[in-house]
Amino acid sequence: MTLEISNIMQKHPAYIDGASTIYDGAKKMTEENKGSLLLGSAESMKGIVTERDIIKAIAGGKSLTAPVGDVATKENLIVVHEDDSITKAAVLMSKHNIRHLIVKSENGAVTGVLSTRDLMRESYTLKELANVKNSDWFGSD
Repeated sequence: MTLEISNIMQKHPAYIDGASTIYDGAKKMTEENKGSLLLGSAESMKGIVTERDIIKAIAGGKSLTAPVGDVATKENLIVVHEDDSITKAAVLMSKHNIRHLIVKSENGAVTGVLSTRDLMRESYTLKELANVKNSDWFGSD
């Protein structure tokens, strides 16, 4: 039996307006215990900003008052679907060196976010990932 993403994903992603500050984004992640925020709204998702994006921005000298949208990923978003396997998600994360995937339904609506933490929380995940060939794994972090 293949475990689907819909079984382990975060079904209530947090959103932030791109004009909000980097500080506001970091604060919201802390308050909501999230490692990522989707840019925009459920009806109009424009991108994703992660803890890594914020850390890189600050380390690069970006002001905490700069718009969070400036450090978000808005193009070439890596997306999975609810009925995709967790194996597919894990391989995509590894190949693209990312920790969060935007999850969409068949009709294209954003339904959640899948993180590496979500994958690791599930004991079934570890069993399923054990069946992935070494040649399918790329990247590191």
